[in-house]
Amino acid sequence: MRVQHVFCTIALAAMLTGCSKLSVNLPDSPKPLTNYWAKQGWTNAESEWYHHAIQGTNTFGLPVEWFKALEQPRISLSASPLFSDQEYLARFGFIQSPSSVVGNEIPRNEAKTDVLATSAQISKDFLGALNSENLPVGFAVGDAWFDPTTKGSLPIPGTNRNARSLGLTCAACHSGQLEVNGYRVLINGGASMISLDLFRKALQLSLAFTKFIPGKYERFARNVLGDAYNKETSAELKIQFGMFLKQAKHQNDLEVEQANSPAALEEGFARLDALNRIGNEVFAMQMNLPANMHPITAPVSFPYIWNAPWFDWVQYNSSIQQPMVRNLGEAMGVKGKTNLADPRNPFEAYIPIEHLHEIERLLAGSKQPWQAREFGGLQSPKWTDLAQAGVLPKLDEERVAQGRKLYLEGDRAKHDRTGLCVGCHLPPLSSAEIFRPKFWQSPASAREAISDRAEGTPSEHKFLKLVVLPAIEIGTDCRAAYGMAYRTVSTPRFIKNSGTLLPPLAPDQIPADCPQSTPVMLQAEGGAGREDARVTTNFGVALGEVVNEVKNHWYTATHKSTEEQAEFDGFRPNGIRALVRNDEYPSKCSAPGSKPYAAGDGANCPNPALPSYRARPLNGVWATAPFLHNGSIPNLYLLLASQSERDRQAAKFYVGARDFDPANVGYQYRVDKGTPGECPAQRIDLQVLASHLGLFELDTTKPGNRNAGHLFAGERATHVAGNIGRGLTCEERFAIIEYLKSL
Repeated sequence: MRVQHVFCTIALAAMLTGCSKLSVNLPDSPKPLTNYWAKQGWTNAESEWYHHAIQGTNTFGLPVEWFKALEQPRISLSASPLFSDQEYLARFGFIQSPSSVVGNEIPRNEAKTDVLATSAQISKDFLGALNSENLPVGFAVGDAWFDPTTKGSLPIPGTNRNARSLGLTCAACHSGQLEVNGYRVLINGGASMISLDLFRKALQLSLAFTKFIPGKYERFARNVLGDAYNKETSAELKIQFGMFLKQAKHQNDLEVEQANSPAALEEGFARLDALNRIGNEVFAMQMNLPANMHPITAPVSFPYIWNAPWFDWVQYNSSIQQPMVRNLGEAMGVKGKTNLADPRNPFEAYIPIEHLHEIERLLAGSKQPWQAREFGGLQSPKWTDLAQAGVLPKLDEERVAQGRKLYLEGDRAKHDRTGLCVGCHLPPLSSAEIFRPKFWQSPASAREAISDRAEGTPSEHKFLKLVVLPAIEIGTDCRAAYGMAYRTVSTPRFIKNSGTLLPPLAPDQIPADCPQSTPVMLQAEGGAGREDARVTTNFGVALGEVVNEVKNHWYTATHKSTEEQAEFDGFRPNGIRALVRNDEYPSKCSAPGSKPYAAGDGANCPNPALPSYRARPLNGVWATAPFLHNGSIPNLYLLLASQSERDRQAAKFYVGARDFDPANVGYQYRVDKGTPGECPAQRIDLQVLASHLGLFELDTTKPGNRNAGHLFAGERATHVAGNIGRGLTCEERFAIIEYLKSL
């Protein structure tokens, strides 16, 4: 009967948590390899601070004392290993971190790296934020758990202590790793390999099992309470735990409802629909407006962030201009607590914005690249450094030279004089060419490129002007770009959103996978005069406005001067955009016989504002697979291939393995070698996965996961979506790849 009771309660646990399965399939534990942190211009102390800097986030909604007391979700009446064990968390893709670092000594994981000076100086107060709780990179333990809406803390029963918050930081999503030649290469600012999907499922099961499986709660309570454990304190903790489960179930029910949408996608390893998740947290959960929830429809790869502070616009869809708005929005999106529900004191936040500024300074360095003629701060990892250490194979210098010519100069014999890559991805950041005035602009001239003929003293604050291209032209999956243009949110009047709505796009501006949606309207009864009236606003605009209000509230509360505010803002306005004017790339209006658009600046071929993607410099790109913004192409070889070869080799492929392929430049992704490629004489055979257990199968036939666009398949023609360059020979592909390794 006891066994029958256990299984009944487990079934109830599954029903109450929304989990359809009672276990989570995970990849095997990481192999025992030598850790090697790439040399990127930071000291070990600076890396350690970045890995665990407090950002005021409470990502999981539960305090660290509870998290450390939970057991792994196993169906067992006896004790299971702890959920917080770093080796277990590494199976979700998190990077194991030493528990502390002293000065510039090598961390206790014996990472082989040289200590280099950095141009950014972190204040001494922040250097104390070490990993005292022995958690992976990207986990940060904050001060006492606090809710700015209720002004409430969370006492630990029977003690004089409050529970502390626990959250993810930007390092969780922006720290890369790859395994090769007996080493685990770890990369600050790289593309993470984590799966928050699997992590959330496992955490939900762990919480449910703690409540329903006999013996688990008592072990949990003893771990949380320690010497304060007794019948009364355990009962009080149980009330707190039950209230948390009720709140967690409410949010999970909303997410499950959205997951049943026909447009919904799984994110899997190495991807996250960050913008939609931030929108759900800010506009649905923190404002207590469930109708603002949106399905996960546009997962993107975690972007690599070296040099990003010096770009004119950030995010894949070139949507956010100001670093502070980007960073604060990210913190709010992973449950950095802000009062957005109580009109008596809106926008009060419990987020250490000074830490967000310090992270940006550490990434950027102290010098303006435009003036210093070099980029400081976090550097991209160098293949040559790793080759010199015996971690990666040495470069073929002859191929590097050939690839450089193709990247920069093209092929004169084939009348290609513009280069295959430089027109979009710009000259290398290590070159003198990148500092020509035409590649830089000041925020005041955000729409105008600076002429090559510009004279006079350079402005103190100029930023690298990235090329942006309409999604409908570059041909890559449209959802991340069009989703921000289409989504709307409705907010209470006291939130002060502007009600800005974007005009509808013309039918020939809309890709087939991204039909125009109807705005969500939450207008309260009684019209705009009522206190509880709602204002419907474009999501991107609304997010920029809300985050700006939170930021300004903090500036006022901390008495920041105008000069200090400008510095925290990165000397840039709060620019938010879902549509990008495309002066250089007029899309289909350049096609022979096409009709001009109705809007524009009076030419026969006006240039409409369209949802777009940016093209960023490619230094360090070799360490950031899988490729394209949505991670739909597993290696650089296929990125330079035709659509047919992509579909033959990787229409579906596995994501989550960290075994690096230095020849094709990506991770191992299949369980068989597949059909022969188009370059069998030149291509080194793909190594296959020993196991795909627990890995995520990415299906590129689904909208949101498409592997189309950015094609090298014929003569360049702007009216053919995604066709950006001529077809490449086998040798040319590998030459370009070899050059990209050298950047």
